[in-house]
Amino acid sequence: MLTRTLSRRGYEVRAVESVAEARKEMATRLPDVLLLDIFMPQVSGFDFLDELRKNAATATLPVILISGLSDPKHIVEGLQRGANDYVTKPFILPILTARVEALLRSSALVRSLEVQTELLSRLAAFDELTGTYNRRSMFHALETELGRCRRYGRSVSVLMMDLDYFKRVNDEHGHAAGDTVLRDVAQTTQNALRAMDVVCRYGGEEFCIILPETVLSGGARAAERVRSAVEQHPVTAHGHPVAVTVSLGVSAWTPTDEAELPDLLAEADGALMDAKREGRNRVRIFDRIKGLSHPPEDLERTP
Repeated sequence: MLTRTLSRRGYEVRAVESVAEARKEMATRLPDVLLLDIFMPQVSGFDFLDELRKNAATATLPVILISGLSDPKHIVEGLQRGANDYVTKPFILPILTARVEALLRSSALVRSLEVQTELLSRLAAFDELTGTYNRRSMFHALETELGRCRRYGRSVSVLMMDLDYFKRVNDEHGHAAGDTVLRDVAQTTQNALRAMDVVCRYGGEEFCIILPETVLSGGARAAERVRSAVEQHPVTAHGHPVAVTVSLGVSAWTPTDEAELPDLLAEADGALMDAKREGRNRVRIFDRIKGLSHPPEDLERTP
């Protein structure tokens, strides 16, 4: 009767005769609202409700208990155990239908709020244009990674990357084309790195890249891989080919260092500035022992 009534109102209804059938049905698709009788064979509605509330996937599933028990004690128990509503038999169909629809509206509102919360969380963590992590997330990720390195004696490399002559791209092709170039370079950079590496937009056309479990020489190789990938990847903005290159500076923290986060960023940024002064489209690494930056190939000549 309930199936026919709700189906006529446009709802998709699945009717089952036991908890075992309900589990099987819900394993493939969760309902928006569950109408649950208290008296069922083998497992009672109260016990199944407890099971649902202990499962993360069904902890907030809207449930209406249906029972011939009108004793206030049972109603209170059902609500205390997690039911959203309690309807006694014999029920009045228009009232039951109205309660189902009220729960559906509440459920839709909750889902909408969850989606909005997830979207706001993403906006707070990611750069809207490039899809990379934003500056705030970058500092949090760096602090977390540096703390892990100190705790377990690991290494981390930091790359600062800047697009070469980016103002020229905006001036010659327009800011929309500049946005296309930024998105394309961000994607090319991520494709050239490991899944564990973190790409962040530091600001404007500058990016910061965090390379966990990576010493200075590994950071230099990753930077050269990114530089080469960007140089060789064709970029088309509004039908026009745009030549794009990047310059990178590399710094690293090892277990023997006493450097702090600002030191790492300043060192990588200083090496980046040297790369730009020396002609752009190149990589420079910061040597903390010597207190200066130099080309990555110098590492290979170091005894």
